Amino acid sequence: MTGALFGTFFLLLLIGMPIAVCLLVSTAVAIAFFTNLPLTVIMQKIFTAVDSYNLMAIPFFMICGGLLEKGGVSKRLVDFANSLVGNLHGGLAIVTFLASAFFGAISGSSAATVAAIGSIMVPAMLEAGYPLKFSLATVASAGWLGIIVPPSIPMVVFGLSGNVSIGALFMGGFIPGVLLAGGMSVYAYFYGKKHIQSKKAFSASEVFRTFKEAIWALLMPLIILGGIYGGVFTPTEAAAVASLYGLFVGTLVYRELDLKKIVSVMKTAVTTSGMIMFAIAAASAFGYLLTREMVPVRVATLIMSISKSPAVFLALVTALLFIVGTFMDTLPAIMILTPILIPALSQYGIDPVAFGVIMVINLGIGQITPPVGLCLYVAASLKKTVIENVVCRHLLIYISAATAILIFLMCLPQIILFLPNLML
Repeated sequence: MTGALFGTFFLLLLIGMPIAVCLLVSTAVAIAFFTNLPLTVIMQKIFTAVDSYNLMAIPFFMICGGLLEKGGVSKRLVDFANSLVGNLHGGLAIVTFLASAFFGAISGSSAATVAAIGSIMVPAMLEAGYPLKFSLATVASAGWLGIIVPPSIPMVVFGLSGNVSIGALFMGGFIPGVLLAGGMSVYAYFYGKKHIQSKKAFSASEVFRTFKEAIWALLMPLIILGGIYGGVFTPTEAAAVASLYGLFVGTLVYRELDLKKIVSVMKTAVTTSGMIMFAIAAASAFGYLLTREMVPVRVATLIMSISKSPAVFLALVTALLFIVGTFMDTLPAIMILTPILIPALSQYGIDPVAFGVIMVINLGIGQITPPVGLCLYVAASLKKTVIENVVCRHLLIYISAATAILIFLMCLPQIILFLPNLML
């Protein structure tokens, strides 16, 4: 039955069917032909999966990110980041990473981060003399920080799939997000030093001025995480509060949100959330069959038969996630693999929060690797060009830097757990 389940899934995937359809059809085929279960069990699992209070955080965070993206927040974050590091060699590229980290702390979405920051930074870099390929590769590589710096939609999905604290995952993503932004900025600095000389001087008065403009956006992460860890509201309630805050800032503070933009944001959030919910529901039915066939237990036993070393386990899982992330989108990969891998963590003494952050980073790198890398296509669409202008040697260097930081975090998971442990 397991062979039929995965065989049908990969066959449908190869012919280009959407992930959710692959999951649902393969589950139906396996149940109909290889079990005595009624097909109605699929509907039961679908209903149970989406009947979750915590899942409401996903559309709320999407609404929040959309409101702030169209409400003038991205431009103010870019101005603030530019005042801080714009005077450095490769300053505009470094600004892209810093601004993306700031915006990621608001939106929780990589695609939204690439679109919001890239639409400002790509024209600015091209005007300053940066090549098109370097500019697009930088924007794409910075964009996936949106799912590392909390709040993060993939972390919400991992927390729900693995029964792990979402608040702890959010806190665990802070330091890795800073390290990733800093690590990839190193290449931008040396590239700029060799090819692009900065013409901007540092000004403390400009930092203060832009900080005042951006303060409303910078308060967002404090409201979300402070409220969660202060016991004021749950992650789902935090997402709802963040949406109201985004509406307030966009309409009454920056005054760049109108009814047309709000309607557009709501349409996008509803459409994208519906797709995600459908995928979650299909993955739940798929996961039910995996559990029924004891696939997670068998996988854990197989891995432990290869090695009892946590380092080898993480190396094997990292290789698996890197391959999966190259060919599959982040959220479906999390929903499929988390129930399989979570049972093995206790056998190796690996903290699930650290593992969740490592998993999201690993799959996040997949968002800038072809052929499925979402950030690559969003970046290419900014200049209406082909994806080959994004996939270049600059991108490979950024991927190498991110992979090196991932390995560093795997060796020292205490870095990930520092803030969650401190808050507890």
